[in-house]
Amino acid sequence: MNYKEAVKFFKEIPYFSSDASNDNLNKVLKLLGNPERTLKFFHVAGTNGKGSVCAFLDSILQKGGYKTALFTSPHLVRINERMKVNGIDISDEDFADYLGKIEAVEHPALNFFEYCFVMAMCYFADQKVDYVILECGLGGLLDSTNVIDPEVSIITSVGLDHTKILGDTLELIAAEKAGIIKPNKPVVYMKQQPEVNEVIETFALRNNSEIYRLSEEDIKIELITKKVIAFSIESVYYKFEDLAIATKTTYQLKNADVAIHAVKAVLPELSDEIIRDGIKSMRWPARMEEIEEHIILDGAHNPHAIESWVKTVQQFYPDCEKDLLFAVVADKDYEDMIRQICEALSFGHITITTIPGSRKANPFLIKEQFERYSPCEITIEENAACAYELAKAKKKDYLFLIGSLYLAGIIKGYLKEKEDSFHD
Repeated sequence: MNYKEAVKFFKEIPYFSSDASNDNLNKVLKLLGNPERTLKFFHVAGTNGKGSVCAFLDSILQKGGYKTALFTSPHLVRINERMKVNGIDISDEDFADYLGKIEAVEHPALNFFEYCFVMAMCYFADQKVDYVILECGLGGLLDSTNVIDPEVSIITSVGLDHTKILGDTLELIAAEKAGIIKPNKPVVYMKQQPEVNEVIETFALRNNSEIYRLSEEDIKIELITKKVIAFSIESVYYKFEDLAIATKTTYQLKNADVAIHAVKAVLPELSDEIIRDGIKSMRWPARMEEIEEHIILDGAHNPHAIESWVKTVQQFYPDCEKDLLFAVVADKDYEDMIRQICEALSFGHITITTIPGSRKANPFLIKEQFERYSPCEITIEENAACAYELAKAKKKDYLFLIGSLYLAGIIKGYLKEKEDSFHD
């Protein structure tokens, strides 16, 4: 099997399966010698912030001299992005080879995510990595990644998302996320809504897990600009000074705090200097990323994430004229997302586009929602690349792209193709 065939294979298999258990997954892992049992994990669940926490962990551990593996989802441009060793995507050749190794044994059916997970476990084990930073795909308790035994469980912010699958209350969703907590292994979380805290604490106590309860009040901002935030942390566990992150988004401070304490829970001997270096060196795409001059891309894709994004835009772009390019998948609470955006921000022009595939939202319904709140001109262009060029041509000052990580991936892929064709 070559890489092109491997990518085609993934396009043709179901992303989800009707079987909610991990029975088939465990059978396949056993057939392959249970590679996951040779690995050490930082396991990360949550509604928002998982990817950023994983990126902070990866950066800190690499600065500490450890060989790291990173498993995240979804990918933005290429499926290889889901599996990294020391920050480098799995090669096309290895990607095809590890899929071939699974297909070489007779096994029960797997879905898209399960195939990715099994391939990653085999690849990481062969690479003899020191630590795997493992992001949950959906939820936690029933997620494919929850077949492992971690060094530490990490729970980021919890909000209402995927409610048809995970439940329609914060308590139900928190219980799914807290399902990654394992007996006698520490858990790190940032205190948030009382009902969420209570669920996490209950699961942790039930598992005899040491609890690292973090608070936003522990974080003190020293300096904030459009390119960097300098800050300090003083929790009941540790004190860190002279920290900095290379971003303007204040919500990343909580993610950095969680990552720092998770590392210290596993590797208390790691020096403050290494932690400072790792935090400052972290880069993660589609988080208030300026992809072209005055064009800002962010992957916020649910009401909880939109709330943080709105605060950042209000803080750093209060007086400029703003335009918006928006796309969302149909199963998100886009009515609440649009309400939050339009009640807080005004736009000169809004362009609505679509995400290809079965989760595509009706752009005319999206337009109706925007028209309820915004008096500006609103245009529909279903082709995302064309919509991007249209919105860019219309912008007077700043253009913001928001609503879906799939939109972020499409636009970043489009810009890469443009760059590649220019160099050709």
